[in-house]
Amino acid sequence: MIKELDKVFEKTGLYKASYIYIYSDFRIFFENNKVNPEKKVSSFLNLFLNKGITCIIPAFSYTTNGEFHIENTKSKVGFLANYVMKNYQFERSEHPIFSYVAIGKKRKIVKSVGKSAFGKKSVHSRLLNKNTFFLNFFRPLEKGNTLIHHIEQIENVNYRYDKKFSTIVFKNKKKLGSNFKAYVRKFINKKEHRFTFKKIIKRLIKEKFMIKVYVKNSHIFIYDYDFFYKYLRAALQKDRYIFINK
Repeated sequence: MIKELDKVFEKTGLYKASYIYIYSDFRIFFENNKVNPEKKVSSFLNLFLNKGITCIIPAFSYTTNGEFHIENTKSKVGFLANYVMKNYQFERSEHPIFSYVAIGKKRKIVKSVGKSAFGKKSVHSRLLNKNTFFLNFFRPLEKGNTLIHHIEQIENVNYRYDKKFSTIVFKNKKKLGSNFKAYVRKFINKKEHRFTFKKIIKRLIKEKFMIKVYVKNSHIFIYDYDFFYKYLRAALQKDRYIFINK
């Protein structure tokens, strides 16, 4: 499978990226790599690292109170971030709810982020105009992308606000601070304010910057970060409720 992926990434131009933001679901990968599966994960990541590409991986712990330890608080969004923190030299952003791990030569890009998870100093903001690509590795596009919340905050939508959390952040046992913020829904119980991609997904997939490749009876999406950013922002400016059920 690694050889097949290598050909896909080469053919699609993904190897020309400086940064790759990986959204992943490894169930299909593991089904097809039952012998030494963790070794194959390293082979997958090394496809990028050996070419000097930095990998950015969500490591959201959703630590809304108590303590968040950058080195060892576990991610709650899948396998990959925890695997990376166990097996690679990494940097992790300081946000206790929405953190990211980065591996590769430019991994320090996630350090010293602002206190607002999706604000102007966030990881999402930093990856703009940096030759970044998204890689949805067997993870459906319909499940969303947190870049949307950054754009919602920049555009100041009326159904979210920047909420402070009391979580205390530590690095190497040293307290870094608290009162980090996240752009959350104002009315958490309102179904019409829940995220959706259903209004935009069909036409989004048809855009030229969206590359869809079938591998092992499933699909991988590769798409340019800047084009995706501009597309989503323009869509929100045209329809203020494009990303919610309302």
